[in-house]
Amino acid sequence: MKKNSKRKNTSDSEHWSHKHDYPIEEVWNTKNTLARLIAPRLVTFRDLDKHGHPGGFKDIREWNATIQKMIDAFELMKYTDCLSEEETKTFSEGITLFCKYFRNLWD
Repeated sequence: MKKNSKRKNTSDSEHWSHKHDYPIEEVWNTKNTLARLIAPRLVTFRDLDKHGHPGGFKDIREWNATIQKMIDAFELMKYTDCLSEEETKTFSEGITLFCKYFRNLWD
Protein backbone atom coordinates (compact mmCIF):
# COMPACT_ATOMS: atom_id res chain seq x y z
CA MET A 1 0.00 0.00 0.00
CA LYS A 2 1.38 3.41 -1.02
CA LYS A 3 1.63 6.06 1.71
CA ASN A 4 -0.22 9.29 1.16
CA SER A 5 2.45 11.77 0.05
CA LYS A 6 0.26 14.73 1.03
CA ARG A 7 0.28 13.69 4.66
CA LYS A 8 1.43 16.51 6.91
CA ASN A 9 5.02 16.16 8.06
CA THR A 10 5.31 16.52 11.83
CA SER A 11 8.90 17.72 11.76
CA ASP A 12 10.18 21.00 13.14
CA SER A 13 8.70 22.80 10.14
CA GLU A 14 5.42 23.10 12.04
CA HIS A 15 7.13 25.56 14.34
CA TRP A 16 7.93 27.99 11.55
CA SER A 17 5.71 30.51 9.86
CA HIS A 18 4.94 30.96 6.21
CA LYS A 19 7.78 29.64 4.05
CA HIS A 20 10.05 29.19 7.10
CA ASP A 21 10.89 32.88 7.37
CA TYR A 22 10.70 33.01 11.17
CA PRO A 23 9.56 30.90 14.12
CA ILE A 24 5.78 30.77 14.60
CA GLU A 25 6.28 31.88 18.24
CA GLU A 26 7.41 35.24 16.88
CA VAL A 27 4.09 35.53 15.08
CA TRP A 28 2.08 34.52 18.13
CA ASN A 29 3.93 37.19 20.14
CA THR A 30 4.36 39.81 17.44
CA LYS A 31 4.19 42.75 19.85
CA ASN A 32 6.95 41.31 22.05
CA THR A 33 9.07 40.39 19.03
CA LEU A 34 8.76 43.87 17.56
CA ALA A 35 9.56 45.46 20.93
CA ARG A 36 12.75 43.36 21.14
CA LEU A 37 13.71 44.58 17.65
CA ILE A 38 12.79 48.23 18.07
CA ALA A 39 14.19 48.96 21.57
CA PRO A 40 17.90 48.44 20.78
CA ARG A 41 17.60 50.37 17.52
CA LEU A 42 16.06 53.31 19.35
CA VAL A 43 18.91 53.16 21.89
CA THR A 44 21.45 53.33 19.07
CA PHE A 45 19.53 56.14 17.37
CA ARG A 46 19.37 58.11 20.64
CA ASP A 47 23.13 57.72 21.07
CA LEU A 48 23.98 58.90 17.54
CA ASP A 49 25.64 62.25 17.06
CA LYS A 50 22.54 63.51 15.25
CA HIS A 51 22.54 66.52 12.97
CA GLY A 52 19.18 67.87 14.04
CA HIS A 53 15.82 67.26 15.63
CA PRO A 54 12.18 67.69 14.70
CA GLY A 55 10.63 71.12 14.93
CA GLY A 56 9.14 71.96 18.28
CA PHE A 57 12.12 70.73 20.32
CA LYS A 58 14.44 73.25 22.02
CA ASP A 59 17.55 71.17 21.47
CA ILE A 60 18.92 67.68 20.89
CA ARG A 61 18.71 66.88 24.61
CA GLU A 62 14.97 67.36 24.58
CA TRP A 63 14.69 65.18 21.45
CA ASN A 64 16.85 62.49 23.10
CA ALA A 65 14.62 62.58 26.21
CA THR A 66 11.62 61.96 23.95
CA ILE A 67 13.41 59.06 22.27
CA GLN A 68 14.15 57.68 25.77
CA LYS A 69 10.42 57.65 26.53
CA MET A 70 9.92 55.59 23.36
CA ILE A 71 12.68 53.22 24.49
CA ASP A 72 11.08 52.85 27.91
CA ALA A 73 7.79 51.85 26.30
CA PHE A 74 9.35 49.16 24.11
CA GLU A 75 11.55 47.88 26.94
CA LEU A 76 8.40 47.28 28.98
CA MET A 77 6.85 45.22 26.17
CA LYS A 78 9.88 43.07 25.31
CA TYR A 79 8.97 40.14 27.52
CA THR A 80 5.69 40.81 29.26
CA ASP A 81 2.04 41.53 28.72
CA CYS A 82 1.14 42.34 32.31
CA LEU A 83 1.91 45.94 33.23
CA SER A 84 1.24 47.86 36.43
CA GLU A 85 -0.81 51.04 36.27
CA GLU A 86 2.37 53.17 36.26
CA GLU A 87 3.98 50.99 33.59
CA THR A 88 0.85 51.26 31.47
CA LYS A 89 1.11 55.07 31.63
CA THR A 90 4.80 54.90 30.67
CA PHE A 91 4.00 52.58 27.80
CA SER A 92 1.10 54.71 26.57
CA GLU A 93 3.18 57.88 26.59
CA GLY A 94 6.11 56.25 24.81
CA ILE A 95 4.07 54.50 22.13
CA THR A 96 2.12 57.71 21.46
CA LEU A 97 5.41 59.55 20.97
CA PHE A 98 6.71 56.73 18.75
CA CYS A 99 3.64 57.04 16.52
CA LYS A 100 3.87 60.83 16.46
CA TYR A 101 7.58 60.96 15.61
CA PHE A 102 7.98 57.74 13.62
CA ARG A 103 8.76 59.66 10.45
CA ASN A 104 11.44 61.65 12.32
CA LEU A 105 13.52 58.61 13.28
CA TRP A 106 16.26 59.30 10.78
CA ASP A 107 19.40 61.39 10.62
